[in-house]
Amino acid sequence: MPKLPDISGYSFDELSRLVALATKRMEEFRGKRIKELQVELGRLSADNNPARRTRKNVGATAPSGRMAQNRAGGSGRKVAAQFRGPKGEEYSGRGAIPKWAKELGVIDRAGLEEYRIR
Repeated sequence: MPKLPDISGYSFDELSRLVALATKRMEEFRGKRIKELQVELGRLSADNNPARRTRKNVGATAPSGRMAQNRAGGSGRKVAAQFRGPKGEEYSGRGAIPKWAKELGVIDRAGLEEYRIR
């Protein structure tokens, strides 16, 4: 490792420039290393089983469940509404409590029971 310069006499502006230059250089190193690792990963994937690593087959080897849905970019299955507001608004019971329910004073899921679709 090279000897570091004595920066005790540097002004604020000089230190700021030094930090900016060092940050830029670190980003260059990081980018180069990422590219190297991607090439190595591609090589290792091709060495293991080239037929499994094509772009078309990647989804077939993805794990099931929520991660698979996120990777595919899909929103998953449509869920039937479990609650209906006074103006016909619907809520599936998933996610945050809807605005219409909050406006009616509902603060938790137990408060939604009176709006459950039977």
